[in-house]
Amino acid sequence: TAEPQPESLRIAIDTPRLAGSIALTGGRIDDLQLRNFRETLAPDSDLVHLLNPVSGERHPFYALYGWTPRGTLDYAQVPGPNTAWEQVGDNALTPEAPVTLRWDNAAGLIFTRILAVDDNSMFTVTQSVENNTGVEVSLDPYGILAQHGLPPDLVNFYISHEGLVQLNDGTLIEDDYSDMVDYVVSERERTPTHQVEAATNGWIGFTSKYFMATLIGMPGQPVTTVAQHVPGADIYQASIRQPTVTIAPGASASVQSMLFTGAKESATLRGYEDDLGIDRFVDAIDWGWFFFLTKPIFLLLNF
Repeated sequence: TAEPQPESLRIAIDTPRLAGSIALTGGRIDDLQLRNFRETLAPDSDLVHLLNPVSGERHPFYALYGWTPRGTLDYAQVPGPNTAWEQVGDNALTPEAPVTLRWDNAAGLIFTRILAVDDNSMFTVTQSVENNTGVEVSLDPYGILAQHGLPPDLVNFYISHEGLVQLNDGTLIEDDYSDMVDYVVSERERTPTHQVEAATNGWIGFTSKYFMATLIGMPGQPVTTVAQHVPGADIYQASIRQPTVTIAPGASASVQSMLFTGAKESATLRGYEDDLGIDRFVDAIDWGWFFFLTKPIFLLLNF
């Protein structure tokens, strides 16, 4: 589970729709505002803060990436929440300029993370490992979205879903936060956990009435989606786990995933569905019990 750490040096995020920063400690994306949306109707009210660090005054909600070690590797040899990443270069993250992070574990493995963002609300995360250990190594890449406690703006209106939303090979699952607390405790995870294997399409995240943060496996590739509640820390967590990567001595390997952070605008979600192949992404919008009526009526009215 994610254990975020204190404040660190930061890299700015600057796009037409997003503003914020990335913490070099852990490489966390944990500071994100939506430029086109404000917290109230007042024109001078604060921008909507979608992601927030643990060290701040707002509700902690952040994205964290890393690798789970296999075989003789241990957690000290792979990047985690405490890792002090270094930036290659000094640019801000913009649609025109990706950001590259690098960490050398001083034991033969060099980890690189490239963060790219489009001009809307989608990040692409490329995680790479260079193996100079002289032996074959195996690791499991992951991405995590973690919320500490219930969101302060939780409406809890019974006809509008707020909480976990995920899709696995065409099957949509919407679980409330209370459902996550009641998951069966996994022997392996030692927390209430719901895990699903997806062969070709998988995404998982948290949704409020209007906004969403979602981890997305690359369309056409297998991914495991994992939803958890960590009782002691009261953390609600959504994760993607990608297949094990095995790297020969002297070789390198890379994996990609995506992260959506924005408003649930039907045109935007439909665009990602069509252009990137993210299956049923528009159904992250809660169309209600009578979706077979509300969805086509909305599309007609929107047209």
